[in-house]
Amino acid sequence: MMKFLLGNFLVILSFQYGKTHVAPVLSVCSRSDPNLEKCITDVVYRIRQNVATGDYGDGRLAPRLDPIYFDRLAITNGPGFRMILSNVTIQGTSGFVITKIRDNLAQKKFDIVAKLPVMHINGKYDLNMNILLLKSTGKGNFNLVLNDTIASMLMEYQVIPTEGKNLVRFKPIDLKLKFNKARFHLTGLFSGDPTLEQIGNQALNENPHLMLDEVKPVFEENLARIFTDISNSVVQGAEESELLPP
Repeated sequence: MMKFLLGNFLVILSFQYGKTHVAPVLSVCSRSDPNLEKCITDVVYRIRQNVATGDYGDGRLAPRLDPIYFDRLAITNGPGFRMILSNVTIQGTSGFVITKIRDNLAQKKFDIVAKLPVMHINGKYDLNMNILLLKSTGKGNFNLVLNDTIASMLMEYQVIPTEGKNLVRFKPIDLKLKFNKARFHLTGLFSGDPTLEQIGNQALNENPHLMLDEVKPVFEENLARIFTDISNSVVQGAEESELLPP
């Protein structure tokens, strides 16, 4: 949910021993390490469970990565697509596999690519869709299984002078998702008619990207906001020299 991921990586940036109180689970990656990207990846994997729960030890807490909850998501794309999702739960974001980390410390940027092997998304929906030959209406429960989703993230931070310190704060994270495999199951399609409901689900699963392409921008926006909040919670009150020591 989609670092899914991001939260994990950001945590690494607070691995150091300095003037601030460092969470017990964290360890350091020096900015001069010739294998910095590998160091970062290794640390992220070691603290995977802490990132998932948002508990970094010694009372230090951050928003959790897994599961992720949304009270309400509204997706509208002209007269052909309207969907309201509520009570949404995303599980599996902590199962990420990092495939690339590229740092640009001079510009205070990190590019991260990760794969999410399996994510389960469920909740309630209210749908009115008329796209190409796929027409569907309904209201009820939904379940979506996503396999091998790719998350590409650009993380950029700034240094803000505050009370004699140069504090780190992350800018809104730029998140892009690529959905590969998906399987939907929606109850209540076509007013719950069992035959039409089965036909509707079959049509959705034969053309999953017709639905996924519509909802992707909203998921990217909301997940990026959560990952940014996680990142800034982790580095709150710390200076750049503390987060990325020589």
